[in-house]
Amino acid sequence: MRSTLSYIAIIFLSLIRASQALLLVSPGNSDASNASEDDDPLSTQDVSGNTECAAASTNTSFFLSFITYGNYTALPGQGEDDGGVVPSQVVSMSFTLSNAANGVDTICAFPLGHLSNRSAGSNDPPTWIDDTSWRACADRKDTDGKHRFTIATGAAFGVTSEYITVNQTWFCHDDAGRLVAYTGIANGTLNMSCFDGGEVGSYHVTNCTSPDVTLPVTLL
Repeated sequence: MRSTLSYIAIIFLSLIRASQALLLVSPGNSDASNASEDDDPLSTQDVSGNTECAAASTNTSFFLSFITYGNYTALPGQGEDDGGVVPSQVVSMSFTLSNAANGVDTICAFPLGHLSNRSAGSNDPPTWIDDTSWRACADRKDTDGKHRFTIATGAAFGVTSEYITVNQTWFCHDDAGRLVAYTGIANGTLNMSCFDGGEVGSYHVTNCTSPDVTLPVTLL
């Protein structure tokens, strides 16, 4: 039951992030970028992780699950004469990440690119450009009873190569009881399978998923 609910949640959040991407890349939607973080289901959340994790952190791994991305392509006739209000393409990815050292789960969901800048004097709408730069995932707030700290996560993914890189900074007590920051990075190639997702609004959607994967972490 828990895995089913988690799957429904990540798909729901993926659709939300895709919708946000559609809003953000559409001209004239300046209000979208000013929306309150309280309206974002991927905003910072409180967790209760394991801070007695120094030993486990030396040989930990990131477990990635519910890995999916959607390729939204505008239907014929959409976005051709509206000045780019309907982007020609939007690609949005999402997955959950669990750190084996502290047991904390977080969600990553982000667009995999951006719209090109329109040339001066051109009536052609902007086009979608794939972008493999780092994207922030949802932060997690934790405490050891004395200190409050943020577990920060980031990720980068290449659609063509299917290569993913994730990093995270988390905190554990050392042998002297001091709270110490650990930063680790992991990467690997996913095995994406794509299928036709039909039409959603003004778009045709191709959904792509990957089996769960465990990535060994290298401490930085």
